[in-house]
Amino acid sequence: MLQLRRFGVVCALSVLPVLARAQEPKLGGTWYEDKTDLGFKIKAPKDWEFVPGSPLEANLIGKYADPGEGKYVPLGKDAEIIAEIFLVKFDKRGGGKKEKRQVGDQSVEIDMQGLADIGLWMERGLDEGDGWHKVEGPTPLKSGVVDSVFYIYEGMSSRRSASNAVPQPVAAYVAKYALGPQLAVAFVGLGPAGKKWRTFESAYAAVAKSLQPVAVASAGAASATEPDSKDPRAAKRAQLKAKMATQPGWSLYETPNYFIVSCYDDKQFIEEMKLRLEAIRAVYEKDYPPSMARAIKPRAAAAEDEQPEGAPQTPPDPDRTVAAPAPIDALELGKCSVVRLCKDHDQYMQYGAPAGTGGYFNSMEEELVIYDDKQDQGRDYTWAVMNHEGFHQYIHSFFGNLSPHSWYNEGTGDYYSGFDFNLKTKKFTPKKEVGRQDNLLLIREEYATLKDFVHWTQQQYYRTGRGKTGEVKPGWAWYAQGWSLIWFLRTGEGKAKGWQKEWGKILDTYLLALLETGELDKALDKAFEGIDWDAFEASWRGYMM
Repeated sequence: MLQLRRFGVVCALSVLPVLARAQEPKLGGTWYEDKTDLGFKIKAPKDWEFVPGSPLEANLIGKYADPGEGKYVPLGKDAEIIAEIFLVKFDKRGGGKKEKRQVGDQSVEIDMQGLADIGLWMERGLDEGDGWHKVEGPTPLKSGVVDSVFYIYEGMSSRRSASNAVPQPVAAYVAKYALGPQLAVAFVGLGPAGKKWRTFESAYAAVAKSLQPVAVASAGAASATEPDSKDPRAAKRAQLKAKMATQPGWSLYETPNYFIVSCYDDKQFIEEMKLRLEAIRAVYEKDYPPSMARAIKPRAAAAEDEQPEGAPQTPPDPDRTVAAPAPIDALELGKCSVVRLCKDHDQYMQYGAPAGTGGYFNSMEEELVIYDDKQDQGRDYTWAVMNHEGFHQYIHSFFGNLSPHSWYNEGTGDYYSGFDFNLKTKKFTPKKEVGRQDNLLLIREEYATLKDFVHWTQQQYYRTGRGKTGEVKPGWAWYAQGWSLIWFLRTGEGKAKGWQKEWGKILDTYLLALLETGELDKALDKAFEGIDWDAFEASWRGYMM
């Protein structure tokens, strides 16, 4: 993930919206409809926008919310809730559904069936509010589905608009519909508890009552359009098109190596994104040619029953010392890269992005997620994030989930994030990442000694790293130092005072040793064998600071 850092400040604190009057939903003239799998439709709230669940969301179909400031409902005492609707599924057809994903050096089996019922989902799957409990129901609901019912839940707000805010009561209208013996869907509408709730409850009830079953396309018709499984790109296209059919407002765009998924109406921006994606990929391929991926020696995969540490958006094992094996079809899968473009920061966060980030690549979900940041730091920042995260995505697919040491991995991502794009020539040229350079100068006396820094685990790099003075610094400091080390090694020859010829081989030696052995520590020892650390650090410091 690329954290929001500029000029020495970790911009993880989001700019709080001006809280306008909450806009409860009103029935619109369009429908959310799924006639390819689940078989239902429901009236979409007027002017509210749909945001799908992420690829590995086992239960969440998607969300609806007011795209403006009206979705923020003030609760008093500096607490708030987002008024939004969740569409949820509980699909037990075909038994336990599982998919395999490679995370670092571990093969992980993901449960795609999810939680068993709406009660469990309200307790464990809902990320808005805490301590949800049923206070009313089940009560019969007059809808197009026989025996549908609704409940009222209450909880406490987990959102704050001030650090000392007191949690306030919130409520949820929850409707459940049985579409078959092993298939159910649910509607969940959130709002403020107390006197304001009656208006929201009435509005949510009107939407909930509109749900109706629809016929699903026959299995024979679906199988007739399935692509040849030997063509990964055709298979990915078919998969994404099927998803677009159930994600109103979202469209699919293509380049030779990428699929872009977005609901953004700025077509000019998307066209520029397509040019930039292919142009920066050409740079990746020059520096990391596909022929290197073919040279990876087969290595035994980790045990399938091992589980990664942490959430999918964070490094699964901070102390991992073995690189992952390469899938046989990694080269072809690399041409199926998915980029999800959200139109703004609000939609990016609603999609489920980690707080305090400008973009991320999730190897488990196999997509790069960014947004147009024109309203805040500007589009140059969006492009910088795309270049950085695009490198992670490229390395993941082409080198078999390869995760080098963080100074190399994140530092190289930042190296590309500063590149300058020429719209006329459609090419990138190297350029310093200005924000990282400014951050680096802020730690000129507190940087970590390079001999220690290159050995850091992911946990040290992101959270617990200490400089020469022993002080724990925030992540932006070590991102800046990692960027500076890569810039030094790639551009310092003939420019840095005291440069030694053998330093120019460090990056290549490290990567080739990593591809050869699959072991991070062995790669590091090989790359820095015989180095004079005092001379190396003095040259780096003089060149970069």
